[in-house]
Amino acid sequence: MDKDALFKLLKRQTKVTLLDLLQAAYYETSSQQKRHIFGELMKKPKRSKAVGQFVVKESENFYKDSLAGVYYAPFDINSKNFSHIPDETEEWFEKLGDLLQSSTQLTKENEHISAVESFKILYELIAKMERGEEIIFADECGSWMIPGNEEDFLDAYISSLAEVKMAEEYTKIVIPLIKRDSYSSFCNKVYSLAVKHCNQEQKKSLLVAIKEQNIKIKSSR
Repeated sequence: MDKDALFKLLKRQTKVTLLDLLQAAYYETSSQQKRHIFGELMKKPKRSKAVGQFVVKESENFYKDSLAGVYYAPFDINSKNFSHIPDETEEWFEKLGDLLQSSTQLTKENEHISAVESFKILYELIAKMERGEEIIFADECGSWMIPGNEEDFLDAYISSLAEVKMAEEYTKIVIPLIKRDSYSSFCNKVYSLAVKHCNQEQKKSLLVAIKEQNIKIKSSR
């Protein structure tokens, strides 16, 4: 197809026609291609203050769809296809990354209650994925496939938790995050984030739980 001729023709089309063509092109591209084409656009924050409960609802729907097997696409693995990642698996990680980013934006806009609700749903789902429940399928997959900086996501989650949760509830939610981080060589510095954001009462409760449960920590950044 002649590129120059095509773009000359596109310039003469109406906005409606161009959007229809763009939508058709979207469904013909792989998840990786979608990320390259639309990724920067999707990173732009949503500024509407009404977005809080919308993000929570989206996270709830994503959780339900994940448990229902919407993104689970198994295939017979052999020596030739073992590195293949199904489109459904890539789509799951893309959707997860988008929702984590949206939840982080809620924290930045001081919508801490909605941020905590959304993050809690998403990290429960991540835990299920890491335990190997049938949510996604690939020979090798894990949290390293989540788009974005997970330390930033956890920083936002923990800072919102510190704003809205009493000491006991704060500790109950943060402890599993610290344990998870210890299993991955403290790559997300969760303990440091927890101490940075918490008040004295929350810190006291957290340290008691860490000592009682003999949890490994790494406080240096």
